[in-house]
Amino acid sequence: MAKAQLDILLDKLQGRLTGDSEFYVTNRYGKTIISNYPMRKDPKKISAHQRANSDAFRQAVKQCRIEMSNPDRLAYWQERYAAYTQSAGKDDKHYSTLRGFIIAQLSNQQKETN
Repeated sequence: MAKAQLDILLDKLQGRLTGDSEFYVTNRYGKTIISNYPMRKDPKKISAHQRANSDAFRQAVKQCRIEMSNPDRLAYWQERYAAYTQSAGKDDKHYSTLRGFIIAQLSNQQKETN
């Protein structure tokens, strides 16, 4: 990603310059950035395995919201997370937030049931 000092020319410009442009301009944290346009995967080329992973993750996020809104379930997950952080070594800790831990556990459960 290139950083540019073209503030006068590109101050208010964002997005693609033309419809078939391969790069776009954006402003992040007060800096103008010119980058390659992100390529999206064609939905027809997504494999069944990728679609199953995406569906499992989507369901896990929905379930996580429900679990975190219930005080009893939240306490259960806090206990599991505390046990995980104590058992994992300093370098082995994979989850820095409770929410991330819950989503990962629920996503793995979704994959095992399917």
